[in-house]
Amino acid sequence: MPHSAGQPLVTGIALHPYVVGQPHRLRHLRRALRHIVRERERIWLTRAGAIHDHVAALPAGTVPGDPRIG
Repeated sequence: MPHSAGQPLVTGIALHPYVVGQPHRLRHLRRALRHIVRERERIWLTRAGAIHDHVAALPAGTVPGDPRIG
């Protein structure tokens, strides 16, 4: 079982035009996006607010460092 299956991981992807807008970086961006599309069934593409809502709905004590533990 992959590590992330037992302990989900969060990765932010910032696509700033100054960085990814450079012609020599387009091939690498396309390769990364193709990988994400291939793994779409295993990846939750979302925004930070939805991650917050999901974590906030978990039972107290599920997330290490949760201030609701007491």
